[in-house]
Amino acid sequence: MVVGEAPGSEPGEAGARRLLVGLVLSVALAVVACDGSSPSEPAPREAVFLVLSSDASGETFHVLIRDPRVIGEAESLVGRGNRKIVNGDLRRGDGGFNQPWSWHLVPESVSFADATIELCDGRPSDVESDLDYWIDTVGSFCPWGTEVVRRVR
Repeated sequence: MVVGEAPGSEPGEAGARRLLVGLVLSVALAVVACDGSSPSEPAPREAVFLVLSSDASGETFHVLIRDPRVIGEAESLVGRGNRKIVNGDLRRGDGGFNQPWSWHLVPESVSFADATIELCDGRPSDVESDLDYWIDTVGSFCPWGTEVVRRVR
């Protein structure tokens, strides 16, 4: 009700404006509240880990992990030797984290396994020296003799 109007009378122009502003604010708050996030959900994290080929080559590579469960698993493997096999889908380019190699594992595909097929086993330099074969035919990399050395970031 607008000041100066009798109870039960039709709202004037000022009242209609207030009603419209209230409606717009209600819709805006509803849109913000429905953005798909929840206050109880943790913010997405990501981490880069250094992985060592534990064979005689001593070659290393980096993996970026975005899944919080896989990050936790990687953190639990740091410094524990060859406990699990890191594996993931291969892509061209270093991904911004796997220098000096010209390939990387897709962050969303990185996982740890107890066993994998032999086809994707190899050294980082094997992938580098025959990149087309590894990416176009094999498609993934799962070097059996690796260990998670440390979290880089």
